[in-house]
Amino acid sequence: MSVTAHAPGKLFITGEWAVLRGAPALVAAVDRHAVVTVDAGDRGVVVESLAEGRTTRLDVDAPLPLGDAGTVLAVARTLGIRTPLHVVVDSRSFLVGDRKLGLGRSAATLVAATAALQPAAAARAILDAALAANALFQAGQGSGADIAAAVYGGVVEARRAEPALAVERRTLPVGLHLLAGWTGTSAHTTPLLTRFATVTAPASFAELFAVAVRAAEAVARGDAATLLDAVDRSAALLARFGTELDLPIVTPALSTLVRAANRVGAAAKPSGAGAGDCGIALATSTTQAAAVRAAWEEVGIVPLDVVIADEGVTVG
Repeated sequence: MSVTAHAPGKLFITGEWAVLRGAPALVAAVDRHAVVTVDAGDRGVVVESLAEGRTTRLDVDAPLPLGDAGTVLAVARTLGIRTPLHVVVDSRSFLVGDRKLGLGRSAATLVAATAALQPAAAARAILDAALAANALFQAGQGSGADIAAAVYGGVVEARRAEPALAVERRTLPVGLHLLAGWTGTSAHTTPLLTRFATVTAPASFAELFAVAVRAAEAVARGDAATLLDAVDRSAALLARFGTELDLPIVTPALSTLVRAANRVGAAAKPSGAGAGDCGIALATSTTQAAAVRAAWEEVGIVPLDVVIADEGVTVG
């Protein structure tokens, strides 16, 4: 019997990097979906990746490859599934050609695969299994906040709280509009995370942590002004943080994205680990949101047609 699951992508609103060492992150699920369909197979695990244009057959105990095949195999291994599987993964909405947008393709695929392989599981069980699979696939790197957004949908506040990830459902303060712009360059975040995991946090990190806490508290009480200020402060702090670590977190294109949104009065910052991919803006009206999109287009930033996905992973 065939089982299909859909899981949304994500945008970090605040808290990236700081979340890796205990700060809260605010993450919005967005309406780009990974779709995973699981059928019984005849031998091993066969993963057909529509985004990558290839089909891979693996033994369940094989070394984990990169890409969709590795994602699916990590989930199957985490769940202890040893029966033959045929899995089709469609994550094409996260790409432009062969370039990724930075909207959480891997996390969405992990969550969709987890739900498809245990379709009766509750959301928390899906989250815990997907986090375990992600730790296996990424060698323990990453915060898991993107996975929480894919599981629950909407806006979530996620914080590392050993042994589990603490997650609270949130909503943006009334009147704010979340926008996303793509720099046209795909980021490779694994080397950045690896470097950060091995160094002492730089001087800017304490401020970055404090701003993440302020943003989370602002959203919890519906305080738009404080959230907007936290987003603006995060942009400057991320640039300083990257300089102190000698990492290209805020690229020239991301700086251009932020400045263009600021010129029309919106708060803006990079979204996620940086080094490319996309950034966000928070506008206070539909008129200002339209002005942000126009300003981005003028400077070569691609406005993305995404909105917050209120629903998380679904099966069927």
